[in-house]
Amino acid sequence: MDLLSVVVKPTWREFLVDLVSSRQMDPWDIDLIQVADAYLEKVRELQALDLRVPANVILACALMLKFKAETISLEAPNDEPEEYCETRELINEDIPELVYRANRARRRKVTLQELLDAVDDVMKKGPRQTLRTQVPRELSIELPELDMDEIMAKVYSYANELKDAENVLTFSELIKLEREHNMEVNGSTQVMVRNFEGPADRIVYYLLPVLHLAQDRKVNAWQDDEFGEIFIKILTENERTEAATYAVTNN
Repeated sequence: MDLLSVVVKPTWREFLVDLVSSRQMDPWDIDLIQVADAYLEKVRELQALDLRVPANVILACALMLKFKAETISLEAPNDEPEEYCETRELINEDIPELVYRANRARRRKVTLQELLDAVDDVMKKGPRQTLRTQVPRELSIELPELDMDEIMAKVYSYANELKDAENVLTFSELIKLEREHNMEVNGSTQVMVRNFEGPADRIVYYLLPVLHLAQDRKVNAWQDDEFGEIFIKILTENERTEAATYAVTNN
């Protein structure tokens, strides 16, 4: 993958196809573990060059690492059975000793198209969270007197500025951009990063408008790993309608 292809911000699909081609992998027989490791290696190389990697490329990397983990779990050897002792004195004939072979799953391989379809399905639909009916735990968070609607509008504007070709961005990108902008609220210019006791308070403060936008079905936000990167997807009108229908049918 040359530098020019990175500058024009390729999608995860172009990134993956180019990787398979450059590593001379068989598109009809892709090793999930091999391609996940190669994908992660390439992403780290680009980050080391201080190049902005599109959020959808990072998300695809996380998904393939999850596929890799599932594959490794399938390859884990089964527990050896208990030895069965037989009294040979009761048997006159010479019987060859049976050799036990563990029934292990073969290394999982797929075609390139199957892998593209699997990642694309998550990119389009995002995670399907089950709605919870229990009363949520109340959080006591002291916030400055700011207009949440205006903050949501600003955050949504920044998200649209940062989104990539798949309408995806990362929460860390959003925080970085907002640090560079002042929030104009109630006629005065106020910087959002202020009066915070630590990084956790700052993250919670930034996350609140994202959660409100998700509740309004303007965005979808999720984590693939606990304490990992938060991915944000700007929803189209069709996706908003689909999300609303899904919420009603699963309530």
